[in-house]
Amino acid sequence: MNLYKKITDVIAKIAAAISMLAVLVMVFFIVSELIRRNIFNSSFRPTVEICGISFLWMAFMGIIPLYNTNGLMRLDFLITRTKGPVYEILYLLNKIVSLGLGVIMVVAYNAQYPYVSTRFFSTFAAKVPYSLQYFPMAVAGCFIAAKALWEVVDWVLRVIFKKQREEDKK
Repeated sequence: MNLYKKITDVIAKIAAAISMLAVLVMVFFIVSELIRRNIFNSSFRPTVEICGISFLWMAFMGIIPLYNTNGLMRLDFLITRTKGPVYEILYLLNKIVSLGLGVIMVVAYNAQYPYVSTRFFSTFAAKVPYSLQYFPMAVAGCFIAAKALWEVVDWVLRVIFKKQREEDKK
């Protein structure tokens, strides 16, 4: 359990660093484009596409550390106010929905991959496929699905052992 937590924490830190780097890339290109247009009266054509790619990397990589620390907006305000079996049911439902979301993100990437891998950004000199900007969706989906699955298994084991402990006390 501790090893799994350490691994997910490391992945979340790497994802946070990638997300921050994507923000820096967006800021750099937007500011440099403003300077180019207003001072030098020229433009760098790939700016919009670079910022679009960076935005998707920032958004999807940013989901990972948030999900890892339960920082995403969910129905936690409702779950934390309940107790007993209602809490357990809502907690499990929350984790199952998260698992489904992660799986859907991976399935969506795989479904669109044949189309986005054959299209290329028009303003880059090199052939850069559209799949580059959607790849972090699959990574975030894998993380969410794996962590949610672990949390469901942990919940099941906790509930089973809790019942066994209660039976042993009797």
